[in-house]
Amino acid sequence: MEFDPLEYLFQKVANTALMVTPIISEPAPPSAKPLGSGLYMKLKNDYFLVTAGHLLNLKSWKNLLVPGNNDKMVWLNGMITTTYTDEKEKSNIDFAVLRFSERQVKHLINGQYGFIPPNRILINHKVVQGGYYFIAGYPVSGVKKTAGKQEFIPIPLKLLSYPLKDEKYKQHGFNPEHHILVKYQRKLAPFNSDIKVITKNVTGISGSGLWYVPNWKKNYKGVPEFFLVGIMIEDYRESGFLVALRIDFVTETLLQVFGHNELESTNFKFGDALHNLNASEIL
Repeated sequence: MEFDPLEYLFQKVANTALMVTPIISEPAPPSAKPLGSGLYMKLKNDYFLVTAGHLLNLKSWKNLLVPGNNDKMVWLNGMITTTYTDEKEKSNIDFAVLRFSERQVKHLINGQYGFIPPNRILINHKVVQGGYYFIAGYPVSGVKKTAGKQEFIPIPLKLLSYPLKDEKYKQHGFNPEHHILVKYQRKLAPFNSDIKVITKNVTGISGSGLWYVPNWKKNYKGVPEFFLVGIMIEDYRESGFLVALRIDFVTETLLQVFGHNELESTNFKFGDALHNLNASEIL
């Protein structure tokens, strides 16, 4: 098969993104039941989990697990702000931010996962028509359990996409200041092939990151620069697209609620969206 430099570079960025994308699970002895994905983030001395609010809602977040170091699962302890009180709510302002308690941090660091630094978060991003965007996460349909064992094997989804045009936002009831819509095709031709194959089911991709690659030639240690611009929240695959909430909702929460004034403030208009956050804490 002919070597395709774009495929090679895409695998590089997607695999790097997966290193900060943990699976969020609930206990299901002898293993656990995956519910979706999240993003690990570090600002100064604080460690965060960012994901969709329907996953980390006020009712159930205390009973959830994420992977830590030494192949162990870690309970979610700390301070949470979320837009959902329970998973049955319906809102497209769908995000949650958890700051891990100090006693939990030692179980997370120096393991298989890294943490997104602030210089990899793109605030006030203007969507680039024709630009390269990608999703990397763990759909629930791609998780294989081993019967009778305390383990499951995640199979990631890595999807290279592009944004929908502005008129599609109004057509589907979304605000371009709040969301980014990217194309989803049920059948795609792999790199260096004219034969289309069915893509992996995206059910459970919520909480994964939407990333933007501005220039494939600009890289660090062989990996092109890429930036977090959103959190995947909804699956409109029957209509041919997926929905991400702008990462600006998260960064404004980190700034206003958690006091991280080193972050740039958003220029987008959120109305009263950040005035209706639910909060809870376990130390």
